[in-house]
Amino acid sequence: MPVLKFHQNRLSLAKRAFSTRRVAPKDMKVLITGKVVPQAGDLVLARVVELGKQTRVELTDGRRAHLFPGDEIVVAYGNRYAPDQFEAIVSTDLSPCDLVAAGGIAGLELNRHIRMRHPTQIEPVGLIGRSDGCRINLRDYRVDASEKMPAIPGILSLGTSMNAGKTLTAASTVRGLKRQGYRVAALKITGTGSGGDIWIVRDAGADFVADFTDAGFGSTYLTPIDDVVSGALRLMNAAAAKGCDIAVIEIADGLEQLETRALIRHERLLGVMMGTLFSAFDSMGAVHGVNILHGAGHHLFGTSGRIGMSPLGVREAENATGLRHFSPIELQEAALVPAIRRRAAELQAIAKRQKKALRRIAGEMVGLELADVIHTPFGVSPTAIEPSAIEPENAPDSAAENNDYTRSRLARDILRLAADHVMEAEIKDVQSKKKHRAAPRKAGNGAKRGRPPRRNGYYSRKWETPFGDVWLRVPRLRDAHYLPGFFDRKLKSEAVVAVLLAIGTDVFETVLARLVTFLSSKVAPRVGIDTLQRDILALNPIAATGMNRGHVRRALDANEAPASYLVPVDDDGWDVDFHPSEFPDPTMPTIKTAAAVRARSEELSVRRLHSDLLKTRPAGPASVAMSGNRAMKAPKTAGIIAKPNR
Repeated sequence: MPVLKFHQNRLSLAKRAFSTRRVAPKDMKVLITGKVVPQAGDLVLARVVELGKQTRVELTDGRRAHLFPGDEIVVAYGNRYAPDQFEAIVSTDLSPCDLVAAGGIAGLELNRHIRMRHPTQIEPVGLIGRSDGCRINLRDYRVDASEKMPAIPGILSLGTSMNAGKTLTAASTVRGLKRQGYRVAALKITGTGSGGDIWIVRDAGADFVADFTDAGFGSTYLTPIDDVVSGALRLMNAAAAKGCDIAVIEIADGLEQLETRALIRHERLLGVMMGTLFSAFDSMGAVHGVNILHGAGHHLFGTSGRIGMSPLGVREAENATGLRHFSPIELQEAALVPAIRRRAAELQAIAKRQKKALRRIAGEMVGLELADVIHTPFGVSPTAIEPSAIEPENAPDSAAENNDYTRSRLARDILRLAADHVMEAEIKDVQSKKKHRAAPRKAGNGAKRGRPPRRNGYYSRKWETPFGDVWLRVPRLRDAHYLPGFFDRKLKSEAVVAVLLAIGTDVFETVLARLVTFLSSKVAPRVGIDTLQRDILALNPIAATGMNRGHVRRALDANEAPASYLVPVDDDGWDVDFHPSEFPDPTMPTIKTAAAVRARSEELSVRRLHSDLLKTRPAGPASVAMSGNRAMKAPKTAGIIAKPNR
């Protein structure tokens, strides 16, 4: 087994791939050649022979460097499983092989997708070793952490297959958790070494980012399952040591892939997970995947993935699975966080090592439990609101999650209205002060005081709140600058929570006044609380009687006007699709899932629209206004009623 010296000049000219980023260049001292059998994770110096699919290699810093024939590259041996690209295994010797992944994985191609070009062909020069002549393997440079049960819980991101949307789902979940103030780790525990998934979750704001290469694997295909699980626990413990509260964990490929099929049933891994988000291409894949995961003992939060590109596909999946679909935008706006907090509260009773982390997660619930606001400056009396007004007993999980999402929309609208009233009061205050300080000017028969700065329209500005982003129309002055003072203050979620809980009670006006005072104590006395109260109640006639009946409807786009997500009401002020006479108890709708609610709502809407169009034909072009999935009849043109064409 000949050993050659690996000169540092030669190393500096070679392109070191992403998969080798944890190995210190100073340790690369020799090249081991001759009759050696490579192992998964061994570092190898190779020469590019012929370019194929991989025309670039991802370097240790993430830059994708162009490859040219004759280039020398430092990569790692590994197996690869990618249904959309290649299947490859580690070679049995140092004979020519293939670069099967741009992240720097060398292997022998077995088969490839029909639309895929052949991989780039490389010729190994020798295994890279230390000065003592021992080969360098990635497992020698894995993170230093325990493989015991971690102190933080995890959320799994699984999918039907490669490119189903798992990474975007994980990144969006990270973003939503970060917006709620949590310290989040983003981990990928299986796959083939590449930096693409790491960069997106890092950009999403993850506090700690790592993948299986940090656990000592160039790829995880054909790796013993116990080793993969141990690597995952090692990464979770490393994240806990960095102060993270929760880990969002992606597992590559689909549920039927060799390692994934074993991992989703591994008791040691499931024992540290709070729940799972499942990404699918279509409704059939969603249904089958959900059934598999339920059978394996997973707690499913909902579905996501590329199926969200088809509203009909989403409807089919929700009807068939009974689970809510979360779009990336909804996840980024923390729509999943209330369900995560409820799950953390449930697990506290049975958790051991993770009890402290679960308490932190569940203890920061925003507005879903009365206990969160009773002992705060914005709290309301426990006797002022019945618990049933917060959440109906025995409500289906999917309905409760949709209720949380509707509340977050309503919370943003309440904040927007309160901010509008505060800004109007502040802008008048600014104008008044500018007026009295203005220099006098001569006009007519004597000197008059300077007039106040004139209004000059509005400009849009984003206000980040615990309930998501709120876009405000900030007044603009022609001769002065104005910026609302509450932009610089950290909004306390319990201030809005108390308003939500107090809707329809005697303390509503008092709690609303406290919210306004929190936004701006200086102008609070000049804000019309009565007007603001009417504006909030006008968001939804049902809101005036409490939020307990609002959980059957799902909010639509965050930036639409409030009326766009509120269902039409009849003369009695009730939702035309959900009249109280339909239910034995008006506060307890009997519909089991939000998907069933929407399907029934759409059916009735189409039926009414069809009937209206047959009975009435307006003069001139007829128009039908659509709001989300709701169809509204266009106004009649006076005096013209025609029989329908047969």
